[in-house]
Amino acid sequence: MERIEHKTFKDNRGSYTPIPLIWNNLQWDQCSISVNDKEFTFRGLHYQTNPPQTKYIKVVQGSIVDFMIDLETGETDYIVLRDTDSVLIPNDKAHGFLTLEPNTIVVYLVEGEYNPESEHSIIWTTNEVVKEVVVNFAGLHPITISEKDEIGK
Repeated sequence: MERIEHKTFKDNRGSYTPIPLIWNNLQWDQCSISVNDKEFTFRGLHYQTNPPQTKYIKVVQGSIVDFMIDLETGETDYIVLRDTDSVLIPNDKAHGFLTLEPNTIVVYLVEGEYNPESEHSIIWTTNEVVKEVVVNFAGLHPITISEKDEIGK
């Protein structure tokens, strides 16, 4: 998993980061914003099969541990992303993240139209790498997770 850097302009007001809508031969179909009130909120591990989706993940505020699982090999990768970081998730990977701070905001740009009939998820506790990393970061703190992500699909 490789961290993507975009030029960010900072001054006394804050920062501004332009993200191209057509980039690296990708044209984004959807932009989503994930607002996470609690530290140690887990979202994922999601993927879609028809059409498969490429995702660009940008942390706007806070920090996350971002996970990517190769759907063919099961190889799992992760990276800590802060508010200056982003990452590209290819369409043959499942994706999820764990927030490391309260009030973490993540923006997703998605290539591939959403199709609820072909969305899937992997239960985070069934992947040894994800489970170990989540436990290492969260310790004994409770994990906030949706019922849908808890049971998988």
